[in-house]
Amino acid sequence: MRPAGELVLDALRAHPDRVAFEHAGTALSYRDAETTVLGLVELLAKLPPEDTVVQVRPNDPLQWLVNAACYVAGRRSAGIPPGTLDDAALAERLDRIGPATILSDVDVPAPGGPVEVAPADVVVRLGFTRGTTGPVKGVELTSGALGAVAVLLRDTLPWPDRPRVLCPEPVSGGFGNLVLPTLLLGGTFTIPDEPGVDALLDAVVAHRPTVLLAMPPTFRALLDHPRAAGVDWSSLELLIYSGTSLTDDEIDRAHALFGQVLCQVFGQVEAPKTIAYSTPADHLGPHRTSLGRPFPGIEIDIDEAGELWVRGPNIARSYAFPPGSPVRDGRLRTGDLCRLEDGYLYHVGRAR
Repeated sequence: MRPAGELVLDALRAHPDRVAFEHAGTALSYRDAETTVLGLVELLAKLPPEDTVVQVRPNDPLQWLVNAACYVAGRRSAGIPPGTLDDAALAERLDRIGPATILSDVDVPAPGGPVEVAPADVVVRLGFTRGTTGPVKGVELTSGALGAVAVLLRDTLPWPDRPRVLCPEPVSGGFGNLVLPTLLLGGTFTIPDEPGVDALLDAVVAHRPTVLLAMPPTFRALLDHPRAAGVDWSSLELLIYSGTSLTDDEIDRAHALFGQVLCQVFGQVEAPKTIAYSTPADHLGPHRTSLGRPFPGIEIDIDEAGELWVRGPNIARSYAFPPGSPVRDGRLRTGDLCRLEDGYLYHVGRAR
């Protein structure tokens, strides 16, 4: 497994003059993105080594670049989008995280000398999940696991050449895992100026994306929005969604609006976006409402109770809190009840 930090620097150095990010009327080149990451590595070196770098900041490219710098430097990163927790819940979350440096605004220093990339076994990401029940969990992801996630997404999904990716979802969440594959492919990652469907539609008109990323609430809001039918979607070659399977009716409506471009990725915080996937062609066949087929190299098993277990290089190491690990004998216990039909995975429910 290649460390995520190594992949970050390789990607940013491959196409220095291309545009890596677009947001709020500003374009950031690959070269400038690399300079920012290396400057942030200098900043991280001044922080206490036991701290988790927690961002409570709006959605923008710097959000991901801080994470990328943590991958390079071997520091644990976490993100809490503003407004998602009240003061009491935020205080409780920070107490669970332990020592933390909280970033709400960042002055990036100039880069220093050469950097040593953290090895694959270092925990560089703390994700949060609670499934459908139970207390919040802090999921520890290593640099190697995140590197494996990036390579699986890059090599498996049917990306267009030099993808122009539009992402209205927070890059502090699961779709942040699609940034590095975009950059490894020499593409551009665009974040709308503001949250909401109207800003998303404005960005579609302005940037003519070839790839759109959408969680189910955004996807369904697009289908129902009165402006959506009047937007030219002809540039779109791939619409990647995640979080739930679609109904036959939703698939038909999406095909009518966007064309036959639907692509699903299924995962968990413990195995980000890389358990199963379905292609645009899959959405035309009998398994269109499934979760798709397992990613290459990902082993799945369904036990006697119907619970899905996963083995692969993409899975989390442990929980930072509460104590314990979701991994047993190298297999991730997902808590999802599933069935397998003709090689396609279907979600049935959640284990108690």
